[in-house]
Amino acid sequence: MKNLFLSFITISILFSPLVAKNAKILLKENGCMRCHNIMGMKLAPPFAGIARMNSGWFGVSKNIIKDSIKNGSKGRYPMFSNTKMPAFRNLNNEELNILTNWIVKQGSKRIRKGMMHHKMMHHMN
Repeated sequence: MKNLFLSFITISILFSPLVAKNAKILLKENGCMRCHNIMGMKLAPPFAGIARMNSGWFGVSKNIIKDSIKNGSKGRYPMFSNTKMPAFRNLNNEELNILTNWIVKQGSKRIRKGMMHHKMMHHMN
């Protein structure tokens, strides 16, 4: 019985759609880095900027980011008003969530790092 259970678990894991890809794989497979950088300008807004632009008083609006990935967008970011984000309808909900969460983290990491740098520079003066 134990072997049967282990076999079932192994098969489930190998063939399950629940086996998630990580963000780096999804970014590469979908060519995200051709247009985006994490920070700094390219053809499309940087991920850190996307996270910051979609954050508000009550936190980041992940739905806006997720919707842009799934359905595409145009004109959402002023400096990139002529740039069109293509739709990635091939991504399932889990993959969209992985990418959205990763993008959100890029904004918070960059903000914290910038704040720490600002505080250090302020104390040095």
